[in-house]
Amino acid sequence: VIFFSRLAQELRSCVVDQREREKMDSDLEDVVPVEEPEMKKHTQVTYDEETKSLLAASDLSRSYDYKPLWCWKNPPPAVHAMLKEVTVERVKILVILLIMLTAAVVFSLKQQEEDHVFNLAAVTNDDNMIINAEKSDSRNVLEVLLRIQRTDDESTRVYPDVVNVTVVLQGSNDDADWTSLRDWTAEADEETESEHQHDFFCTDDDDMNAGSYDEYRFVVSTNSDVPVGLTFKYRDIFTLVRYEVIFAAIVLVGVYVLIVFELMHRTISAMIGSFVCLGVLSVVHARPTFEEIISWIDFETIGLLFGMMVMVGIFSDTGFFEYSAIKAYKLSGGNLWYLTVILCVFTAVVSAFLDNVTTILLLTPVTIRLCRVLDVKPEPILIAEVMFSNLGGTATPIGDPPNIIIVNDPRVSAHEDINFGSFTLHVGPGVVFSIILTFVLTYFLFKRAIRREPHHGKLKEISIWKKTMSKVDENAGEEEKRVKARLEAYIQSLEEQLAAEPEDDVKVVDVGELERKYTIHDRPLFISSCCVLGGVIIMFFLHSWIEDQVELTLAWIAIIGAMIHLIVSGVKDVEEVLEKVELGTLLFFAALFVLMRGLEELGLITWIGDQVSDLIGSVAPGKGREAVAILLIMWVSGFVSAFIDNIPYTTAMVPVVVSLSDNLGLELAPLVWALSFGTCFGGNGTLIGASANVVACGLAEQQGYPISFNTFFKTGFPIMVFSLFCATIYMLIFHVLIPWY
Repeated sequence: VIFFSRLAQELRSCVVDQREREKMDSDLEDVVPVEEPEMKKHTQVTYDEETKSLLAASDLSRSYDYKPLWCWKNPPPAVHAMLKEVTVERVKILVILLIMLTAAVVFSLKQQEEDHVFNLAAVTNDDNMIINAEKSDSRNVLEVLLRIQRTDDESTRVYPDVVNVTVVLQGSNDDADWTSLRDWTAEADEETESEHQHDFFCTDDDDMNAGSYDEYRFVVSTNSDVPVGLTFKYRDIFTLVRYEVIFAAIVLVGVYVLIVFELMHRTISAMIGSFVCLGVLSVVHARPTFEEIISWIDFETIGLLFGMMVMVGIFSDTGFFEYSAIKAYKLSGGNLWYLTVILCVFTAVVSAFLDNVTTILLLTPVTIRLCRVLDVKPEPILIAEVMFSNLGGTATPIGDPPNIIIVNDPRVSAHEDINFGSFTLHVGPGVVFSIILTFVLTYFLFKRAIRREPHHGKLKEISIWKKTMSKVDENAGEEEKRVKARLEAYIQSLEEQLAAEPEDDVKVVDVGELERKYTIHDRPLFISSCCVLGGVIIMFFLHSWIEDQVELTLAWIAIIGAMIHLIVSGVKDVEEVLEKVELGTLLFFAALFVLMRGLEELGLITWIGDQVSDLIGSVAPGKGREAVAILLIMWVSGFVSAFIDNIPYTTAMVPVVVSLSDNLGLELAPLVWALSFGTCFGGNGTLIGASANVVACGLAEQQGYPISFNTFFKTGFPIMVFSLFCATIYMLIFHVLIPWY
């Protein structure tokens, strides 16, 4: 609207100026210059006053003369007026808008397809099932989705050691004999229902000429004499499925371009990327239903974050965060580097036994208040805390979400050498070794950034007031004008105070004065908050041991704790509490979960796992293969987890690691440790690599300290590479040279 209104004004002014110019040119034609009598080498021409004014006006109007524009010699003034309104910002928005609209059109025109469903309840070695397949002429791929029951059903039936289900695609012409064209075998799982997907290409690109048949059918069989329960689905799709991994990679790169170059806010970038991914998924496979898309969101994480944000928001009104900040500064003896080390060590230790997202939710407000009191930029200290939170959370199976996924997988937990104790015993020393060496790198990265700036607090206050003033519309009324005038006067007074202070005036911090100033000012609320938060944290600690008796997830514990906290604290203004909930962060997580599941549906994560598996299998058996497997799993997982959320990647890599152990004869335990190191340490690489990163940056932005993707990347990526290098040394010594497992 603004663009077209300005364009209309420019065009109107161009038309008016053009008419004025023509009128003035016609008036000048009637003016006759008067030559002076004495002329020597040059003729001097003089005009009267009226003529001079006409000439001046005519010269002014000449600014709208035709000017060459690239290869266009005589563009009209209207073109120049339009180009004045074309800016980089508007071009950026236009390009993103066109991509978004294209995805919306594709998504809306693609109807939700009903899968052909056949519930096969009694497939045996002697009783095969035959399903006639329907395929349109424009779609030459039949996609099969197969779900197989678990074979360890605790009954008297005895299944083979390995239960395989084979699907054969057959073709026929004019009721002739059926010809087998393609076959595919899926393996059942003993502990859980297994889901499998495969694409049968009905094309003439090989010797079978699978695209030249009129009729198709599926023949489903198994090697088990005992009936195996199946759910069989198929649908016909386009041959674009060949390039689904490329499409997924393009979407992922596009999202990172938006985030890295800060073309859009990261939450909007994730929303755009997730919807474009849904559009691509609708074309390549089938449009998912709304209920299916909602099911992709991990509401366990969303609920945990929401509940903890509510409790932390209430707890912040007690003054405890400021009080804790002063005590931490006093403990450090006034040395900012010692203070950073204390905070990072405390964060790492707590994250090992408490979920690192919860740890960051509790420590971020303390750190920000501390930095405000000391006139220190909080961004470097916050980034350091997040780094060591991800490192410390790797030490135990409950410290980081990837570890929880690995240990709780039935294929891993069935291994007698992998449990809570053995995991901590083998991974913990490597984490401690990496943390000690990472402190050295952290010192060189942050030694100049972590310092007191005498005017940092006042500059931040001025910027906040200026941002507030920019939101006041003085055209709305007299009251708004008075408010804006008062804000301008107050900002001017702050700037004058700042100008009067010397630039290097670093005041000595009086700890005693700070202790008297920052105290716990609401003790009843503090006591009730400590009781509720203490109970919630205790339940978090005991969750992994009592989950069989108490069926409460971490999200339910946090939400129930938030409701109890609201009751006992006597909160009357709920809106004030909800303002402290970082809804942008929650929305970012929801969009990120949809994006990552869409990339998983497009086969990107599975493709990465397959490449790793094939590369390890190409190495000759022995110590060399084991070393290569550990290195590849750790480093590939580290780099992939930095750019793809480590939760879906870990879910996809666990079966790959188990199959490597079963098929190649490798020990499962060191492969699991390597996967844990890679996925958890890799989360430090980028801002969206781990959940704790996003939470810390969201809370910092809410307090007026935004942390950009590039700022995080400049520190996080070197720390990720260095910590992975330290973990590699540990794994090669103690799990290759010395087989300690």
